[in-house]
Amino acid sequence: MTEKEYFDSQMSSNQNAENFNLKGLLNKYLKSWKFFVISLMIFLSLALVALQFISTSYNVSSKLLLKNETTNIDASGNNLVNNNPFSNSERVNNEIEVLTSVHLMRSVLDTLSLQCKFTAPDVFPEKELYGSELPFKIVVDTIYPLAYETTLKIKIEGDESFSITESFEDSLEDASSTSSDYGYNRYNYGYKIEKPYGVFEIVKNDKSISKDTEFVLDFRDIDEMAHDYVKKALSIYVVNKDASVINIVLKEKTPEKGEDIINSLVEIYGLKSFLDKNTLALNNVKFIDNRLNTLSKELSEVEMNVTQFKTENELASVEFDANSFAEQEIDYGRKLTESEIELKVLSAIERNLRKGGNESTLNSLSISSPNLIYLIDSYNKLLIDKKSLQRTVPENNPRMIDIRDQLEQLRGNILGSLSTSKQSLRITINSIKNRSDQFAEKKQRIPSMQRQLLEISREQGIKENLFLYLLQKREEAALMVGAKQDNFTVIDSAITDYESGSPSKKLFLLISVLMALAVPVGIIHLKDSLNTKVTDKKDVEKKTSVSVIGEIAHNKLGKSLIEKGEEKSLLAQNFRMMRMNLDFILSEKKAQTILVTSAIKGEGKTFFSSNMGVALASSSSKVVILELDKHNPELIETLGETKKEYGVTNYLNQNYNTIVLQDLLVSVKNNPNLFAIGLGSENMDGLESFHSKKMVDLMEQLKEEFDYIIIDSAPISKLADTLALSKYTDCCMYMVRANHTKFNDLEIIEDIKTNRKFKNPMVVLNDVITKY
Repeated sequence: MTEKEYFDSQMSSNQNAENFNLKGLLNKYLKSWKFFVISLMIFLSLALVALQFISTSYNVSSKLLLKNETTNIDASGNNLVNNNPFSNSERVNNEIEVLTSVHLMRSVLDTLSLQCKFTAPDVFPEKELYGSELPFKIVVDTIYPLAYETTLKIKIEGDESFSITESFEDSLEDASSTSSDYGYNRYNYGYKIEKPYGVFEIVKNDKSISKDTEFVLDFRDIDEMAHDYVKKALSIYVVNKDASVINIVLKEKTPEKGEDIINSLVEIYGLKSFLDKNTLALNNVKFIDNRLNTLSKELSEVEMNVTQFKTENELASVEFDANSFAEQEIDYGRKLTESEIELKVLSAIERNLRKGGNESTLNSLSISSPNLIYLIDSYNKLLIDKKSLQRTVPENNPRMIDIRDQLEQLRGNILGSLSTSKQSLRITINSIKNRSDQFAEKKQRIPSMQRQLLEISREQGIKENLFLYLLQKREEAALMVGAKQDNFTVIDSAITDYESGSPSKKLFLLISVLMALAVPVGIIHLKDSLNTKVTDKKDVEKKTSVSVIGEIAHNKLGKSLIEKGEEKSLLAQNFRMMRMNLDFILSEKKAQTILVTSAIKGEGKTFFSSNMGVALASSSSKVVILELDKHNPELIETLGETKKEYGVTNYLNQNYNTIVLQDLLVSVKNNPNLFAIGLGSENMDGLESFHSKKMVDLMEQLKEEFDYIIIDSAPISKLADTLALSKYTDCCMYMVRANHTKFNDLEIIEDIKTNRKFKNPMVVLNDVITKY
C-alpha cells in the first residue's frame, strides 16, 4: 500500500465514523454503566414512591343525541314548537355551552352534596371516600364561610346514631360536647343539624359496604369546585360534525362519583330544559289570553261598526240591495213609460173631443182609469147608435136629439175625467221620477258603500282569523304545559373507562426508565459538549485528517522506560504496534529520521521518544535519540543515564571543532543498540544552529551510523526551532495526550499537513485509559 492510498483509506474511514459510529457511542455509554444503574435505581425508586401518592384519574363518559326541536309534532300533524332560528350545528354548540356552564355544574355538585369531602383518619396518603365507601349520606341545606375552616370527625355509634367532633383552624381545642339532649354531639340519622357553619342532615346509606366507623369531613367551596370541574375535568365535544351526537367526558379519580356527576348533569340539564320550556309555554298561554281579551273587545267593536253602517245606509246586503235597486229601476222605468203613454193617449182623446164635428170613436187602450174607460165606452156606444139612426131617421128625430144630448153630456164628462186623469198621471210620473232618482242615487253609492263595508268586513275577518289562530295556539301551548318531553336521548349512560387511567402506572414506570437513561446520557453529552480536550482517538479523527499511527495506554506503573522482561506488557505492545504501523505506512521509503513534537509541554514527547527507541532497538536496529528540546531537556534522565560533558549544542558551536560524534553518544544500558545524544551545555539559537553546516554534517553522520534517528524536539506551537528540523526528517510524530491536549491544538497538525511543513505527519495518542 502506498502512502497516498493509506491516507485516503484513513480519510474515508474517518468520514464514515463522523457520520455515525454506533459502536463507539455504545462503548462510551458502557464505560459509565455504573452511572446508568445508579440512575435507574434512583428513578424507579422515586417512581414507585410517587405512585403511592399520585391518584389515578379515569375517563367517565356519556353520549347524548340532541333532538331537532322542529320535529315535535302534535296529533293533528302540526308543529308544537317551530321557533328554532338556528341551524343544527349552531344549536348543538349552544347546548354544549349550556352543559359546560358553571351554574349547571354547581347545581350538580349541590345536588350530590359534593362540597363535603370524606376521608379516613390517620391514613396516608389521603384518599377521598364516596358512595358505597360511606355508611351514610349527607344532605346539605346551607353552608356558611365558617365551614371552610371547620373539620368534623364523624363516628358511627350504632345502627341508628352517630357522633360529631368539631375542630376549627383558629382554635386549639375541639369544640365538642357530650350533651345529647340538645342534639349537639350525638345524633340520629335523619336529624336536621343546625350549626354556625351550616345546616345539613345525615341519612343512612343502605348500600354501604364500608366497615369503618370513623370518618373525617371537610367542607369545600362549591363555586370553586364547579369552576375547576368545568375548566379542568369536563370535556364535551361533537362526535360527528354531520350529526347532533355529543360525547360528555369527565376525568375523575373516583369512578362512582364521576358516573354520578355525569348522570346528574344530564338529568339536571333535561330538567332545566323542561322547566325552561314549561315557563315559556306558561308565558305563551298568558300572553295569548291577554291577546284574546284584547281581540274580543276589538272584534265586538268591529261588529258594532258593521251593524251601524248597514243601519245608517239601509243595507241588508250590498249584493242583494244592488240587485234590488236594478230591478226597481227597471220597474220604475216601465211604469214611467206606461204613465207617459197613457198621458199622451189622454191628451189625444182630449184633442179629438175638443175638435168640432169629429164623430170618430175614442180609443180606451192604455187608459188605467176605470171611470174614464166606462165613459169612453159609453160615448163610443152612443156614437155608434147615432150613426146607425142617421141612416133611418132624420136629424130632428127625438131619438137623434136625445142621443146628441147624451153624447154632448158624455163629452163633457169625459173631458172632465180626462183633466182629472191627466193631473193624476202627471203626479204619478213626477213621483216615479223622484223614486227613480232616489234609487239611481243609491245605486251610484253602492260601490262606495261596498268598499267601506269591505274594509270593515276585512278588518272583521282578520280579527276573527287571528282570534281563531290564537285559540288554537293557546290549546297547543296548554298541551305543552306539564308535558315532559326531553330534547335529547341518552345513547350511553355514564360509564368508566378503566383503561384510560391517568397517569398509567405502566407508562409512568416506562417514563421513569426513559428518564433514568436520559439523565446519564444527557450528563455524558453535556460533559462532552463542555469538554475542550481530547479524550480518545475519535476526537482526533473528527478534528483532523492526519492519521493516528497508534495509541499509548496510561502508564499505571509510573515507569518512564520499558525494561527487559516487560515485552508482553500493554505499554510495550503499544510501541511494538506503532513500530509495525510505521513500517507498513512507509513501506516504500524507510522512515529513518523521526521527529517527535507536540503543541505544548507535558504531552509525552520524551516518554515516547525513549520507549520508541527501545522498541526499534529491540528489532536489532541501531537507534539514536537526539535531545533537541532546550526548554525541557529530560531525555538522558528518562533513559536512566548520566549526561556527558558534551552534547548537540557543543558540537554545533563553532568553537568546539575538536568534538567528534563519539564524544556525544550516550550508551543506554541493557540496550546495546540504543544510544542517545544530550542537548549539551551551551546555549544555542535553534534557527541558526539547525541551519548550520555542522548540523548537516551531524545528521549525515548519524544516518550513516544508525538505522533510526529519533529527534525529541520542542513544542511546535511556541517555538519555530522545530520547523527548522523538517528538512532532516522523514516523518513527524505529533504527540496528543488524552485529557490534556485541547481541540484547538489539533489545528497545528492539520496545518502541518495542509502546508506540508513536515513529511508524513502522524498523530500518536498518549495516556489513553483502557479497561484492559
